Amino acid sequence: MATGAMCLALLPEAGSAWTAWNNLRVNPVRDAVFEVVGQSGSANVDYWCAAGDYARRVLSLPLGQRIYIVRGRAEAQTTDRKSAVQFSVQAPANVKNQTIGLLSVTRVGENISAAMAFDYCLTNKAPGG
Repeated sequence: MATGAMCLALLPEAGSAWTAWNNLRVNPVRDAVFEVVGQSGSANVDYWCAAGDYARRVLSLPLGQRIYIVRGRAEAQTTDRKSAVQFSVQAPANVKNQTIGLLSVTRVGENISAAMAFDYCLTNKAPGG
């Protein structure tokens, strides 16, 4: 995927956290991987919202760009929080490149478009909470 490969250079440096529309923190992990750090009570749509917002506003990705889960919900690697999901703009190597769209945050390979992910920000919460 050419667009995904070009996005590698767009990721901020590790250690530079960013706050999404719904107040979840997003941290670069490596290459094209970023981690959305959950808060108490964060639902699946909250993780996808933050991933879509990051893809749209930080990475400036096309709205049709797919966002993939590369590590399901688990303890954060970038902070001391207990719940985080890692996303990428590149499909995981060990998973077929397919559209799934079930909004899981535990299944590696689950993916939706950046536009659909960001739409969860608009339909589920007001800005800032």
